[in-house]
Amino acid sequence: MPASHPSLSSRPTAVLVCASSIILILLLWAATLSQLAFERSSAIEAALRENRNRAIAYEQYVTRTLEAADFAALHIIAHAPPIEAGAAAAAPRLLSDPVAQDRLFSAVMIVDAEGRVRYSTVPGAVPLGITSSATFKAVRLGGTQRMSIYAPRLSETSRRPVIAFARPLPLRGGRFAGAVIVEMPVERLVDFTRGAAIRPEDLISAIRLDGITLARRQGNRLGWGEDLRGKLVMERQMRDPNGTYLGPAALDRIRRYFSHRRLENYPVFVTVGIGEADVLKEIRSRSRYYYLGMSALTLAILAFASTATLGLLRRERAVAALAAANRKLREAQRIGRIGDWDYDVAMELFTWSPQLCEMYGRPPGDHQLTLDAVLAYVDESCRDGFSGALAATIRLAEAHQCEILVWPIPDRPSNRRLVFSPVLSDEGLVSAIIGTDQDVTDEKVHEQLREEVAHMARVDAINTMAATIAHELAQPLTAAANYLLGAKAYARRRAPGDEELIRDALDEVEEQIMLTRDIMRRARDMIARKPRGDDVAYLPDVVRDAISLVRMANGIERVDIVHRLGADACWIAADKIQLQQVLMNLLRNACEAAATARAPHVAVSSERLSDGTIKVCVEDNGPGVPADLLEIFAPLSSNKREGLGLGLSISRAIVHNFGGRIWIDQSRAEGALLCFTLPPASAPASA
Repeated sequence: MPASHPSLSSRPTAVLVCASSIILILLLWAATLSQLAFERSSAIEAALRENRNRAIAYEQYVTRTLEAADFAALHIIAHAPPIEAGAAAAAPRLLSDPVAQDRLFSAVMIVDAEGRVRYSTVPGAVPLGITSSATFKAVRLGGTQRMSIYAPRLSETSRRPVIAFARPLPLRGGRFAGAVIVEMPVERLVDFTRGAAIRPEDLISAIRLDGITLARRQGNRLGWGEDLRGKLVMERQMRDPNGTYLGPAALDRIRRYFSHRRLENYPVFVTVGIGEADVLKEIRSRSRYYYLGMSALTLAILAFASTATLGLLRRERAVAALAAANRKLREAQRIGRIGDWDYDVAMELFTWSPQLCEMYGRPPGDHQLTLDAVLAYVDESCRDGFSGALAATIRLAEAHQCEILVWPIPDRPSNRRLVFSPVLSDEGLVSAIIGTDQDVTDEKVHEQLREEVAHMARVDAINTMAATIAHELAQPLTAAANYLLGAKAYARRRAPGDEELIRDALDEVEEQIMLTRDIMRRARDMIARKPRGDDVAYLPDVVRDAISLVRMANGIERVDIVHRLGADACWIAADKIQLQQVLMNLLRNACEAAATARAPHVAVSSERLSDGTIKVCVEDNGPGVPADLLEIFAPLSSNKREGLGLGLSISRAIVHNFGGRIWIDQSRAEGALLCFTLPPASAPASA
């Protein structure tokens, strides 16, 4: 097997190429991820370092701001004008101290022990509701000698958020004498970032140790007064007053790197936060380029490995695919009993496939045949057809096919369908022919059986048509005979006016005889299943004619026949004669069944159903349909001695022919009720 050695030796090489490529890709990706992790760590470390420095600077800024307020309060206490105890309430006096007039403050006030404003830098100023707070009460009771910091609120004078700072006045006679209150706009505590380039997610806050936010700035948005008790920021502050952590902000839940700093002399801490997305933005942008570059490099390595592997294994795969295709082709040819062949025009030589050799009982090695050898298998009656198809394919350069009878085994003929397809040379001439040979013997047998079944169906249709004509012709011929008997009776009597009656009777005879021609034509249409699309019948006229004919032909004067027809159920898409035949069959059976009753009664009714079809029913008070008569509409099904059992069968055929259905109502305790439906029709314009 020398041809297989290259294919076998390529497998270890292909495995080595694939393994080396995978190891190289893994090493490159490991190096890339390691570099990205280093850069991420460096960016976070730099951001934390910057954040801690900003927190220290912000701590110093807030400390100086609070010290300014504390200094102002102490200065006012040292130089405060006297407050008369128990003096009646009056308008506050103007406090014109230069320190109190500092633009850092929005208002400075001196209040007495009852919380009344005695002096203020803002005329008409009112303390910010702090006289009733727990902090002011503690100041009043002497619970603290330090500056108290109140929660921010809206100023009643400026309508701006302010923070109030308070220090008690010196005791007078051992009792609380009042306090100095310094009000400062909230934004003063966060003006630390004024003029600096800040990102939308940058955050600074000054927060009391009880969790109340004194001032908060996120980007350019100012906040104050939020209650952060129980939040992550307070837990972290209590655990590490000057620490750093990564976590979601209490209000917007954005993840930030936070640095805390607790003020030394005041119950306040500051926090500075920078968004995690901002810290990692540059790294993530750079990571995309890393990933794209590595993806491209990975694809290039994989493409190289794939190309090398495919090149090594292509021959082996091609051989395997060809073998599999041949197996499938042989299986398909075996199932379809198809063999293929080719014909060399120049050498006049056929080459048969192994499958075709098997179909003709030849050994696979004996697969080349001359034209005469092939014709030896062909029946003499088909040889000219085979030779003609072969010659036409060569002459016209077009595909041809033919069906022939062959004898692959003596005494066992076989029908074959041959297909000839030309192969053209560079000069445009037919140099070869490829073709197929399919065994269609079973198909021919089935075709012959179908023809025999069709012949039997035609014979059955002729029998049905003969029975229909015999049954239907009885009605108009009987009516014509009755009219002739009447005419003869009038002719013998020769009473005045009888001549007119004789002419009318003869006209009726002529009309009934003319009906026989229509009956034969419609019977043929019924057998051929060809309903006329323009047939329209007026139900009241058809019912009246059918009742008259039944009375005249059957002598059933004692049966009471009535009709109750719906006003919207009159026009039916059906032939008048055939509809009359259905009603006469049903009325005749109903009258014969009701004749045994004490008061025989038959009723014809019609109504329009919800789907628009017309329902017609014939009802009698006879004994009903016998239980042993399972299929009343089947041909030759009758319980009458003289009946042929064709009336209801023909009625069903007529109703079905016009797209309706017919049935018997089995729910009645006595009598019979037969109904049928037919499609409605519009009234003619001349109606």
